[in-house]
Amino acid sequence: MQYIIYFMLCGLGGLLFSFTNLSIAWMIGALVVGSLVAILQPDFLNLKRAVNTVPASWLMLGQGILGVQLGLYVNMTLINTLSNYWFTILIVLVLSIIFAFITGFFLFYFTKTDLLSSFIATAPGGVAAMPAYAQEVGADVATVSVTQVLRIVLVISTVPVLLSFNGGNGSATAEVQTVTYDSAFLPLNFSQFGWTLLLLALAFFGAVSSKKLKIPTPWLLGAMVTVAGFNLLSSQAAPAASLWWPDWALPVAQLFLGASIGAKMQRDLFRDAKAVIIVGIISSLALIAALAALSILVASQTQLDMITSILAFSPGGVAEMAATAVELGVDSTFVVAVQIIRIMAVLLVLPPLFQILRKYVLKEGKENQQEAS
Repeated sequence: MQYIIYFMLCGLGGLLFSFTNLSIAWMIGALVVGSLVAILQPDFLNLKRAVNTVPASWLMLGQGILGVQLGLYVNMTLINTLSNYWFTILIVLVLSIIFAFITGFFLFYFTKTDLLSSFIATAPGGVAAMPAYAQEVGADVATVSVTQVLRIVLVISTVPVLLSFNGGNGSATAEVQTVTYDSAFLPLNFSQFGWTLLLLALAFFGAVSSKKLKIPTPWLLGAMVTVAGFNLLSSQAAPAASLWWPDWALPVAQLFLGASIGAKMQRDLFRDAKAVIIVGIISSLALIAALAALSILVASQTQLDMITSILAFSPGGVAEMAATAVELGVDSTFVVAVQIIRIMAVLLVLPPLFQILRKYVLKEGKENQQEAS
């Protein structure tokens, strides 16, 4: 019962934040409420026990749903975009990761945050995925969560506003199309039930296989890769395939992630919160400015217009950047495709590097302890 009450409180926080129209509002709301409960440790309705013993399955479920959602974005439209601009996208992605690492060093140098947590905090891999990964590898969840949320808020509050003064040029195009899915209520027809069951089975198989292979964030990456493969194959072999995937799936995933991560926000994690917030804002603004300058350079050397390029390569959310692209009348297909490619690339490439760094940090810590003794 205490878990149900705690989850309902997190859901209430998500509902309140949903009025901000942010795509990550449900996660931020659940994260805020969960953090408050974890900090205050109330005995009321046994919430203290609930927040200190949140089931690990919550994080796995949230990651799995998020992985399926990301996998559904991958299709031939995205592949065509990648094939047409692969070199430009690759260069910008590599440079954006380098810029993120530089800001990570900045965060590490000016705060008491360890190097691994600093890199995860500044990685442009998405506000939902990075805190969950930080929790999995034992990094500083508070620093990662605060820095990631700060960056997404700063991007959303600056980039669309500044670009709106310049107006748009070009015509908006449809967003990336995925396998046809119906968000209507049950019952499902036989075809929808079969395709949906196959999708979930593949996602579960991918997650379990990734876990056995000791791949980082297996429930996220395993589900994402297998669903992406299913999406690509079914679009060619069975273009009429239709499955059921509800619109509320992503908010539910955000609630599970926010409630699980928020429970880890114990009071002692916020001893250096003021410094993290100040340095996080400065480093996030620096990253946004660097990628904006790079985007303008890309636009000057290609056929992309400036606004499309800036929105595509900004370290913001997929939904927010796509909505801004549609509002300004620029190529929303390219914006969505590049944003998804960026998130998937970061999730696939950076975790193995972080694992190597984690082993190095742990080894260095043991050596320092031995020298001290």
